[in-house]
Amino acid sequence: MAAPDPEDLWLDLIDAEDSDDRDEQLRLAKRILKLDDTHVDAWWALAKLELPAQGAPTLVQASRCLRACKQVIELDIDHRDAWWRGGQILVEDLGMLEKALNWWQRRREASPSDPEPLIEQVAILADIGLYPEAAERLAQLWAEGMESMMHSQLRRAARLHSIVKKAALREKKDIFQPWDSEHEGWKEVEWSRNRKPAQESTQFLLIAGPLVLLEVTYWNSIEFGGSVIWPMLMGFMLVLLTVLFCVRASKWLSLKLNKPAYNMVRAMDVEVTSGMVCIPDGWRGMKLYLALVKLRAPAWQTRLLRIIDADEKLPAKWRPDIGDLSTVDLILSEEE
Repeated sequence: MAAPDPEDLWLDLIDAEDSDDRDEQLRLAKRILKLDDTHVDAWWALAKLELPAQGAPTLVQASRCLRACKQVIELDIDHRDAWWRGGQILVEDLGMLEKALNWWQRRREASPSDPEPLIEQVAILADIGLYPEAAERLAQLWAEGMESMMHSQLRRAARLHSIVKKAALREKKDIFQPWDSEHEGWKEVEWSRNRKPAQESTQFLLIAGPLVLLEVTYWNSIEFGGSVIWPMLMGFMLVLLTVLFCVRASKWLSLKLNKPAYNMVRAMDVEVTSGMVCIPDGWRGMKLYLALVKLRAPAWQTRLLRIIDADEKLPAKWRPDIGDLSTVDLILSEEE
């Protein structure tokens, strides 16, 4: 009996997709690849099917999806969806930031004018705390020959630019580097390790509530004569201005209060990307640590637990291995 044609099986997979039968799709995708391991569409279907229909993937599911994405781009270097999905898995689910930088560098080498890998590299470098390197990547977004950014990419680039610019205004010693056990940032974490991260909404209510109540009470005690409309309008404007002020104040206060939380997040990222521990064991049962771990993906948490169990200490001379990210940089125009 002749072996089935992979393309016929692919049509069957499409029918199974229309009927939302994931088990049948998975069976057909694996069968197609057994007959033809160069079938790009089947590999991409497998990458999507390795992830759960709902919710975040487990460590095994994330790893299998990444493997399938690698196969897709080996066969089709310009498969944008596979590049994006693989990059997200490496960062969000596996926490392998150094490997994610390399992943997006490979994408840059395949498409030097595409802004997407540069934006992703900037975000990763900022997460690690390597702001000078992030600034160099940002500058490349406006180099001569780069493609125009989409609106969503422009918004993200502007947000990253603001983060990097603020970091550049601080002295280098103020930028927390978890691989430095003597860094002052560890003391900030130590002082706040038994406090959960501050919520901006809570800070807003604590600031705005009393102020607005006092304003309304005072405003109602004033005699305005026979006029009704103007006092109402003026009172409304006063409350509106107060609310706007309190929004900014609560945001500023939350950022100040959560600086230790941001430091802890960076230390956790360093642990997961390096595979070694740097956070003192006694801090892991504290409120700050537990609250932040719960915010991460299940696969990320599983990797962290395995790293903690291995208990390999981060060497004093460890530094993030970002490789050479300038190999395909475009030439900046003189105006820039």
